[in-house]
Parts: sequence; C-alpha cells; structure tokens
Amino acid sequence: MSQREADTAEVKKTAQINEKKFGKWTARLLKFAWLPLALLLMALQRLLALNPQLAENLHTGGIFYVLSWPLLRISSLVPFSLTELLVVVVLPLTIVFLAVRAIFKIIKNRQDRLKRFFNGLNRVAWVLTIFLLVFMLMHGFNYSRLPAAEIFNLPVQDRPADDLAATANWLTKEAALLRENLSEDEHGVFVLSGSIKETMLDVNAAYDSAEVDWPALRGHSIRPKGVLLSHYWSYTGITGVYNPFLVEANVNIDQPAYSLPDTIAHEVAHTRGFAREDEANFVAFLTGMYSQNSDYRYSVMLDTWIRITNRLYTADKEAYEQVASGLTDAMRRDLTAGSLYWKQFEGPVQEVSDQANNFYLQANMQSDGVASYGRMIDLVLAWFEVKQS
Repeated sequence: MSQREADTAEVKKTAQINEKKFGKWTARLLKFAWLPLALLLMALQRLLALNPQLAENLHTGGIFYVLSWPLLRISSLVPFSLTELLVVVVLPLTIVFLAVRAIFKIIKNRQDRLKRFFNGLNRVAWVLTIFLLVFMLMHGFNYSRLPAAEIFNLPVQDRPADDLAATANWLTKEAALLRENLSEDEHGVFVLSGSIKETMLDVNAAYDSAEVDWPALRGHSIRPKGVLLSHYWSYTGITGVYNPFLVEANVNIDQPAYSLPDTIAHEVAHTRGFAREDEANFVAFLTGMYSQNSDYRYSVMLDTWIRITNRLYTADKEAYEQVASGLTDAMRRDLTAGSLYWKQFEGPVQEVSDQANNFYLQANMQSDGVASYGRMIDLVLAWFEVKQS
C-alpha cells in the first residue's frame, strides 16, 4: 500500500469514527427532544395569547377547523362514549400490562436495570409530549383566540345590580311561560319531552340556526355521547367533558333533566373552538335560545337564571328576593329536585375534582380557575342590552 493510499484509508477511518460519534450524539439529543418540544408548545400557547387575532384566524378558524373534522366524524360513527371506554377499560388495562411487562424485563435482565428504567421513563415522556401536541392543536391553542366579547361584538362592562335584576326578571318570565307546556314526571318535576338520544342530536339544529346570525359559531355536526356510568360520575360534580383527542362531547346523563340540554350545548361549544368555560357557557345559552326544542330554551334560561341570581344575591339581596318571587311552583320544583340531586354527591371526591379542574383551568391561562364559569353572566348582560336595543 502506498503512502497516499494509507493516508486515504486513515482519512476514511477518521470520518467513520466521527460519523459514528455524530450519530450517537444526534441520537442522544433526539432521545430527549421531548423536553424542548413540550416547552415550545406551552410557550407557543402563551405567545399566541399575545396576538389573539392570529390565533383566531390561523388556528381556530383554520388548523383546528380542518383537523377537528376527521376526528369528529370518526368518533361520531360510534354511538357510545369512546372516552368512557378508554378511561374505564383500555387505559387501566394498558397501564397494568405495561407495568407487569416492565417488571418482568427488569427481573429477567438484571444488567443495566437503571438504564432500562430511565429509557422507560423517556418513552413515557415522549408519549405524554405527543398527547400535549394533540391537546394543544385540538383545544389548548383555542384558549388564545379572541375573547367572545370581541367575536360577538358585545359591550361587556361592569354593570349595576339593576342590570342584573332586569335581565333576571326577563329570564324568569320567559322561562315561566315555557315551563307551562313542558313535560313532567309524577312528582311534577321537569323531564325531557323526547329521548336522550333525540335531545343530544337536536343540538346540531340549534347551532345551525344560531350560526345564521352569529357566523363565529360555525362548526361541524356532532353526535354528543351519554356516559353509562354517569351516576357514579356525579360524585365528581362534573356534568360534561370534552375529549380533545377524539373531539368528543361527553355528557353526564344522570344529572337533573333541566340542566341536560344546557350541558350538551356547552360541550359542543368546545368542539367548535370555544375553549374558555365562561364562553362555552355563553355559547350554550346563545344557541339554546335558537333551538326549536323548548327543552333547550328552558334549560339554558334556567341555568343562566341560577348563575345571574347568585351574583344578584351578593350585590342586592332585596332585589334578588323580588326576582325569586317570580318563580312559578313548577320552576321551584325543578330547582329543588336539582339541589337535592347534587347534595347526595357532596364529599371529598367532589372537592378533589374541583381542585383538579381549578388547576387545569389556571394552567390554561384562566387565572380565576373554576370561578371563570360565572363570567358568562357579563356576556349575557351585554347580549341582553343588545337585544333590548
């Protein structure tokens, strides 16, 4: 071999060694790339919040609207809750299987146990990061969109107790008129006029009607799902859940009937890009008012009445008592039945659930946590002003 050939061989050998080192370092960097990706996703959510118009046009009105359609169509093909199946059956079995598998591997392969353990943690981190990516695309980034007050051009502002009382009085009278012709059980308590399935599907017609006047409500038709274990779910105090990974609206069907249509409309609001809870509450009220199903109109009115009179009671107790005196006996029976229903589920499970929900909301830039649900009243008061004018 000539000196030239020897030099060439040495160069190739060095290049191969460097290539292996580069590949090894690249693999190590990629192995832990989940961390910067997760941080980037959380930072991007907050950066979008600084430019809500961009989040509105680019994400909610574009990326989310397009990506949600295939997921929603697939999940709507199944008549039962896929979320319930995953949480109750698939997820526990998967966790048990993977845990047992990991233990057997550690026992069988005594060498490099620590390395295997950390590799397993790394894989878990990657799975969680992928879930975070899907969550942000299908829900998280929608927290950064324009506020509903701007979307619907509503004059939200601080209002006196008189405005609360006026809106509450209007709701009382309208709901009382509706209640006269609604179905009751043997105890005189409101029940749905149709089946739960029919009520679930009626929400699409309500959104279609509301969308004519409020184009921002556009979205895809959906099949909301009732949860089979709803009675036990009530111990958490939760009436509905939106699963962003399936774009699935899940509803507690054991709750008092008067609140069921309102809950359905609320969860569907999330599938149409309204992530904030107060805004989903308002969208439920708004769309319910357009429904041809009187159950929906009564449900959203009574739910809003409860929220608005709670605030009125704090602001002006005398005005609250005057408004409450306008309730009919039938409405009082509905409210009493609802109160008795939820009282049986009070306890530590509900407290933990509230704390977890509070943490989740705060992590997604709703600084007042579960208290944010009540902010929908500001939107309703503004809507009522526009309606009156």
